[in-house]
Amino acid sequence: MHSLLDARQQWTLAAGAILLEANGLDFNSGYDLDLLEGKREGVTEMFERGWNIRDHESFRQQMESFREGSGHHDKFDQRRALLSVMTHQEQDNYILSLEDEKERIQFQIIQFYDSRLSAATINAWDWGRAISITRMAMQIGYVDDETAWAFMYEMAQRIQQEYSSWTDFAIAYLIGRQYGYEELDEGEALEHFSLIEPLLERTDSPWNLVRWEEESVALPVNLGREG
Repeated sequence: MHSLLDARQQWTLAAGAILLEANGLDFNSGYDLDLLEGKREGVTEMFERGWNIRDHESFRQQMESFREGSGHHDKFDQRRALLSVMTHQEQDNYILSLEDEKERIQFQIIQFYDSRLSAATINAWDWGRAISITRMAMQIGYVDDETAWAFMYEMAQRIQQEYSSWTDFAIAYLIGRQYGYEELDEGEALEHFSLIEPLLERTDSPWNLVRWEEESVALPVNLGREG
């Protein structure tokens, strides 16, 4: 583990590990962009293309969007509540009646995974990504370190409070990712799973090095907004 990071920082970065490691970054370096040639430029391009983030202000707006819960989970929760009052046959009939294919797939994902998901639903997908992109944003100058760590600590607290383990968190993250990508195909599901399998199995994975129950994650956070 990175010797200059304290236990709270290590736990927080572990919660952002899925997307950070998918980008080829290493936990032992604190997910340092500069250890990979051209990575800083690649992240800058990815932010603009995938997130419409191109500067300090657009990143601040994205942080507030994550903080206020403006992610995929809102519609997921509404649709899950709708299906919950139906029998399984009624659910099937309703889903088949939907004309929009993407909407139909998203309802099928909710139906398929409902029993596997905790009450926190797919918040893990939004909160985990929030930590990931903030760690990268602070390294390319879109947010100062103090603001970034305070925001990441806030997301980390939410994650630890809502989930019971790294595995519980990972399952919710993957379901959220499939829902966001509108993919239910078995091959695509396996591709999503391949992102977390190393984190669950590698002995040097942050999830196997950092205890889920780390007490410092629950410490008060200074939530002062940047501005």
